Amino acid sequence: MKAIVLREYGAFDTLLWEDVSTPVPDFGEVVIRVRATGLNHCDTDLRRGLFGLAQTFPHVMGVDAAGTIEAVGPGVTEYKPGDRVAPHFVLSCGTCRNCLRGLENICLNAGLLGITTWGSYAQFVKVRQNNLIRLPDGLPFDEAVAAQVPLATAWEALIEVGKLRAGETVLVNAAGSGVGSAGIQIAKLAGARVIATTGQDSKFAAARALGADEVINYSTANVPDAVMALTGGLGADIVLDMVGGDRLKDSIAAAALGGRIVSVGAHGGEHVDIDMIELFRKHISLHGCGRSTRAMVGEVLGLVAAGKLKAVIHKHFPLSQAAAAHELMESRAFFGRMVMDPWQA
Repeated sequence: MKAIVLREYGAFDTLLWEDVSTPVPDFGEVVIRVRATGLNHCDTDLRRGLFGLAQTFPHVMGVDAAGTIEAVGPGVTEYKPGDRVAPHFVLSCGTCRNCLRGLENICLNAGLLGITTWGSYAQFVKVRQNNLIRLPDGLPFDEAVAAQVPLATAWEALIEVGKLRAGETVLVNAAGSGVGSAGIQIAKLAGARVIATTGQDSKFAAARALGADEVINYSTANVPDAVMALTGGLGADIVLDMVGGDRLKDSIAAAALGGRIVSVGAHGGEHVDIDMIELFRKHISLHGCGRSTRAMVGEVLGLVAAGKLKAVIHKHFPLSQAAAAHELMESRAFFGRMVMDPWQA
């Protein structure tokens, strides 16, 4: 099969389109014919050697995918060839105490697709049957890929962890990102007022089209001051942040008394000096999350199939042009997700 192979950490030219062996399923495993794979910040971090977990080279990255089952190994009873599925990026064991409590996203023995194992930047990928999600009938593969990680992440953050309620005000940072564009939609679906931030005025219209009531350019405006002006001095009830760094500081300053901040990433700065006095005097809750469960993925994919949520795709690429997709992501000149096709010439 063809795959994007990484033989060392580095720049875009380390992404090599090569022939590798097609995986063969072992006991309890299936092989998926990948119809679409997505570009995730995890991929760009891994390529640059910044993810924090070492890889053995050669390595095939790729956190998410969608396709059809090509082959099943012995012991597979829940799936058959031809079934439309997506692998869950958290490769849970299914047997530890957290998995047995339905908390597979914090499995004690979890691996990560494309990080600790070979992933979906390939024409075929192998996973265990307990790490599969069935796709709704009629949902296109590219939409499933574009939706599953960002929408499930935002759903976990806002609904499951943040306990968002109708009528609240939500501040969504990085509106042009996959999770940001998902967060806008989920907050509106829950009946919230949405204030979104982005670094480019050119993204305002797209954010509003997804449901943002107000949009702030964090490059030219003071975000906490703008949020306070828009809320009559009250602030945001809940903040969805996937940036960290200065944006997390802005989030604390922009949060209402008793507000909740849900952090799902830190691409803008992993180490942040926080004013703890402001945090506890305002009774702010800071929650970390970012690993959805299969049930959450199934929930959001069902809502996409029903037309209640939208998969936001910025551009399609052949997988062979993964380097160009990585370059676009690192330019930040996008709104939504990049989706790649392993079979497109």
